[in-house]
Amino acid sequence: MKLWYTPISSYVKTFGAPSRYIQGPGVLGEYMGKILKELKIRKPLVFGGTRALGSVEKHGLFKSLEAEGIDYVKEYFGRTPCGPESCDEEINRLIEIARANSCDAVIGVGGGKAIDTAKDSAYKLGVPVIIVPTVASTDAPCSAVAVIYTCNHVFKEYRFYPKNPDAVIVDTKVITESPPRLLTCGIGDAMGKYTEVPSAVRVGANNLLVKPILGKPTLLSIAAQQLMVDILFTYGEQAIESVEKMVVTPALEAVVEATTLLSQVAFECGGLAGAHSIYNGFTVLEPKYHARGREFPYHGELVFFGVLAEMVMDGYPREEIVRIMEFGHRVGLPITLEELGFGDIDDSDLMEVAKRATAPGETIHNKPYKVTPEHVFNAIKVANEIGLKVASYIPLRKFKR
Repeated sequence: MKLWYTPISSYVKTFGAPSRYIQGPGVLGEYMGKILKELKIRKPLVFGGTRALGSVEKHGLFKSLEAEGIDYVKEYFGRTPCGPESCDEEINRLIEIARANSCDAVIGVGGGKAIDTAKDSAYKLGVPVIIVPTVASTDAPCSAVAVIYTCNHVFKEYRFYPKNPDAVIVDTKVITESPPRLLTCGIGDAMGKYTEVPSAVRVGANNLLVKPILGKPTLLSIAAQQLMVDILFTYGEQAIESVEKMVVTPALEAVVEATTLLSQVAFECGGLAGAHSIYNGFTVLEPKYHARGREFPYHGELVFFGVLAEMVMDGYPREEIVRIMEFGHRVGLPITLEELGFGDIDDSDLMEVAKRATAPGETIHNKPYKVTPEHVFNAIKVANEIGLKVASYIPLRKFKR
């Protein structure tokens, strides 16, 4: 880290991360019961989707609890008319189950929505929360924020908590069984911080640790961002190959840590800027996608394209933009509007995206210049044009399963 390029603040700084982060092959079967016993948890509520609970059961989570004499209540995520949604209806249902069974902790198993439901349920119950991700597609497992939706799957609000999860347990054998595309999305989401953290730090923005107080990034969070980027460039392609073959390798271990832990430290303790706002902008097109019966791009895929547009908007050298695009294609990330499924949108649609991305309160305004919808519109256009040229000589990776 080149400190002379990093503004060193004398303001209040804040840092947050899980109290314990444990990662490795077989950790669920070998250590889960011991971890909970050490934390003095006697009867947790364990919930997740059918596939997620089946995966962790296969890898010994429940046997590990039973071996240590830990009672537990097992419940499936999404048993309301809302389905598997991080909504208040599901949160309240799980809270009632936990109270009726005198549960003293919540263990959320699965992907982002189950994880966020676990955070909010545990916070309202006043008990510890343990996160067991079954995919490495986001940095949600380690963060102190949850995304809450309505029962109709419409974004409602972000909820911020005064502390990060009490423990995050990542069994990399479980991760190898997830679709490779999901790990690629984790890489795309993490790469959002390639442009966002430097931008937020440069203008002295507060980080995303809203509670208990607002503060600036620590030097550790800036270093985490730089380490994360180095890991992704060095091991990203090998990690995808590992998941395609369903094997654990050092490359996979490094990338899972980068996408799950380092990415959380980078965004939550460092700050965000344009890439995630551009993702938010693209969500205005989601109703049109669903109306046409098409699959909407994943969060990490859109965030990565947001990085490319942000680089254009910020005036990064073309050579650097091309390097990021080449990397993206090698790990399976879209770099053109066509690859994202937006090849048929017109300029009026694109301007709506730009207007949403630059709405008041969006982190895209963490810039040393005033950001307008025209900035975003133009940047998307140019990023797409460069992407078309890169796509002509480096094909987009096709996943083998």
